[in-house]
Parts: sequence; structure tokens; C-alpha cells
Amino acid sequence: MSLVAWLGLMNSLRRCLVSGVGFMFLIQSLSVSAQASEAGLRVAFVYNFLKFIEWPNQGNELILCAIGARDATRQSLIQIDSKSTQKVTIKVLFVDDASELEQNAGRCHLIYVPITGADIPLPAVMPEGVLLVIDDPKQEDLRAGIVLTRTREDRIEFTINDSAIKQAGVKVSSQLLKLAKKPGGAS
Repeated sequence: MSLVAWLGLMNSLRRCLVSGVGFMFLIQSLSVSAQASEAGLRVAFVYNFLKFIEWPNQGNELILCAIGARDATRQSLIQIDSKSTQKVTIKVLFVDDASELEQNAGRCHLIYVPITGADIPLPAVMPEGVLLVIDDPKQEDLRAGIVLTRTREDRIEFTINDSAIKQAGVKVSSQLLKLAKKPGGAS
């Protein structure tokens, strides 16, 4: 093979490799973007829950404890930290392990467990005035007042557990109750 042919072949190979790597970066970027979009959507649900729930000990600050939030979920939660809604300001407290949760659970108004926090053990009983919201639990958790789930149609829905709401001592607006999917599959 001549030197010119060899250089031409190497140049073609380099272009294919660069375009292939570019394509891989594009695919990875789209995947990260989809994950960020879903994380942002789930956090938007949680933010709106805060707007339609009243806590008995609410004061002028609501503390949202995010258990094991990482990556896109953590970034989305940072966006709502210190945001005001109605008469209160939302304070996001990131809790990354069981000992931190044990120390802070009583300060929280809402404990949010995204998928990335599912391995951190929760208290056997939620403290009074604390509402638990869980993303896609592996099994039913009767402590959870609100559960976010992905449907077969790739929609995010939420169910409300009336007994956990009552246990938490919070008041959920009728508007939020109308939007919730009923436990057991009925709407």
C-alpha cells in the first residue's frame, strides 16, 4: 500500500472514530438529559405538594428533607431551596445517611425519598407532623403519605395514602386529592 493510500485510510478511520465518539457523546447526553428531565418533574411534583398541604406546626418555613438525593435530583432540589410559596419559605435539607436522618427527622415537614435514596433506612414510625413522599418504592410502604410512580405509559402519577396522611397530622387540599390516583389502580 502506498503512503498516500495509507494516509487516506488513516484519515477516513479517524473521521469515523471521531463521528462515532461524537455519536456516543450525543446518546449519553440525551440519556442524561432524559434523567434530568424526569428528576426535575418528580421534584416539581414534590414542590407542588408543599403548596397544597398544611402542616400543624408549619410556621413561616417548611423543611423538605431529601434523603440520598444525588445528581439531577439534587440539582433540581437546589432550585427550590429558599423559594417562597404562599406564606412560607421552603428550606431543603439534604440527608445522605441514616444517622443524619435520625438526627433531623423531627425537624422535617416532608421527607422525600427519591430512587437514589431508597437504600437509606427510614424510621419505623414517622414523627408526628412529618409527611413521607417516596419515588417508585420497591414494595408498598404504609408510612408513605404520597407515592410517585411511573406508569406503563411513561407517565408520573401519585397516590395518596389516607391513613399515613392522618398519622402525619397534615391537611391535604381537596384539589390535590382530586388529582391523585386512588390506591389499588382506580382513578
